[in-house]
Amino acid sequence: MGKAKEKTPQKAPNSQSKCAPSKKGSQISVAVAALVLLAALAAAFFLRPKGEESQSSEGAGAKDAGAKDAGTKQVPRPKAASKHGQLEPNEVKDTSLHWEPKTLSVVLPCAGEGQFAKKTVQSVAKSVPGGIGGGILEEVIVVDDGSTPPLAEKWLSPSFQEKYPFKLVRHEKAVGLMGAKSAGAAVANGDVIVFFDCHVAPQDNWYEVFLESIAQNYRRIVVPKITDLNIDTWKEQNRAAGLAKCYMTWDADFKWVDSVSPYMPVLSGGLLGISRRWWNETGGYDPGMSGWGGENVDQSLRSWLCGGEIVALPNAFVAHMWRKPSDPRTNQNYQVSNLDAIKNKARAVLGWFGNYAEKAAEYPAMSYVGLGSKTPNPMVGMNFDVSHFDEIRNRLSCRPFAWFLWRFRDIYLDGGMLPEETFELRDESTGNCLTYLGAMGTAPTGKGHVALLPCGQALNFGQQHPKAQRWHPRNKDPATGKCCSGIGSWNTDQCLAGPGENGLFGTFVCDVSGKQGAPWRLTGEGDSSGFAPGQLVFYNNQKCLVADKNAEKVQIAQNIWSYRMKLAPCKKGDGKGKWTRQAIEVPLETQLYRKALAENPDDFTE
Repeated sequence: MGKAKEKTPQKAPNSQSKCAPSKKGSQISVAVAALVLLAALAAAFFLRPKGEESQSSEGAGAKDAGAKDAGTKQVPRPKAASKHGQLEPNEVKDTSLHWEPKTLSVVLPCAGEGQFAKKTVQSVAKSVPGGIGGGILEEVIVVDDGSTPPLAEKWLSPSFQEKYPFKLVRHEKAVGLMGAKSAGAAVANGDVIVFFDCHVAPQDNWYEVFLESIAQNYRRIVVPKITDLNIDTWKEQNRAAGLAKCYMTWDADFKWVDSVSPYMPVLSGGLLGISRRWWNETGGYDPGMSGWGGENVDQSLRSWLCGGEIVALPNAFVAHMWRKPSDPRTNQNYQVSNLDAIKNKARAVLGWFGNYAEKAAEYPAMSYVGLGSKTPNPMVGMNFDVSHFDEIRNRLSCRPFAWFLWRFRDIYLDGGMLPEETFELRDESTGNCLTYLGAMGTAPTGKGHVALLPCGQALNFGQQHPKAQRWHPRNKDPATGKCCSGIGSWNTDQCLAGPGENGLFGTFVCDVSGKQGAPWRLTGEGDSSGFAPGQLVFYNNQKCLVADKNAEKVQIAQNIWSYRMKLAPCKKGDGKGKWTRQAIEVPLETQLYRKALAENPDDFTE
């Protein structure tokens, strides 16, 4: 395509799930409970919501002092906070990483986006002085990934292309997100490749912020703050609620996180800038992945482990259209294989987790596609060839996965992701144990329930967590910046919340930053609040979780009944508490981390 200037350039400036009571109010309907749980578990297994439902991927273990003992250096802390409330990145002292990028290539993977593709091209072109080919915006590359009808037939007409001279790459049959983005990158000529979703409106001086930040380090991936786009006006709304940073869970899923650090462990996937040089050096996307999902985990790990970094840009805003069930105009117009997404994440695990792949294999979705299996099911079609990763790792002398955990120990250690131990919580008055009702991994609705069931109770309905009675401290304590201020269900994303219906308690997604609305703690000897040890204290009202033995039990499933629970005044002094930790274990993830610190201390440096 020609590099004519745009003819008219201008500068553009989640209610708690409820258990249904019977008519007597004394039990949960077995059929309803089972159906709800099975539906939720199926969603968790195959329909994992990712926040960006679009053509985008969307106290603790070894203590900090332990790293010092192992002869490691501390990660330099970033510079003072900027006016945006985020710390500034550390100065890049290696001058070989400095460069002077001048131009940008924006790649838009579009699958059935229709008029959104047109509006996105317009928004990108108008957001950069001179428009397309005007000196900064080298090109806009639209990858039409199997849209029916083709975008060029209706929305991206010749007259529109004359005004906005974008490049068009057309796939007659959809190849998915990674294939579409890779096709766009292959024809990009700009110093920096920018990947946007095909339903965005970049704001203000985003391009300046991208170029200025990435000039400090050609191995730096930059991520804008993602805000909300009004699709009627195609303008940004509610900037204060913008998102940018993510972290990774043991099953290669990702969660949003709020922090003052400029560095982010994991990309959300769709919106980022990367130097063309670093894109090529790191090998782009894994050719063994297909469809949608998982590429963000792969790209994040290959960047961090192989000498790069990922920086959030709090003053670069891109308004993004979110998929909303209430608005059918936002529905995706392409098919997504959720099995492919699981296999893609499993490939990222095989490529970068090292011996932590054993940890990931504990999760049903990962084991289903063959992780941890000596005889994987050939019908699943999992690609176990990791030669692509091996070539990158050897050529760039990449670090081990444990270094990534150490690098982000403010999340994995201080946030309780590497617990010193896991345990059962036994109520002394009933002899029963606190039990999470749900599957391992991500809760599909973001919420769940907790019951008080016999210790060792087998939950043989649905695909329940096989160790549903195992808990550990979670989330930072905002007062100290260290772990912990919550109680989490092990191998899930759920933390204990407040009272629910029918005498059960609720759970919600754990917040590693410690800003959750319902923090809990288990009191110990000499508790600072004067409470007796062995009590589960609800910070919000300083009351404690107890069994309500005078109330009728609530039915969870056939022949499975739970004591109801409630909040009651906490005991003071040295009296006997209500809860005892038992069956204490050091989990695999912590064992592996401690072993890595002890055996290879030289790996844990900047």
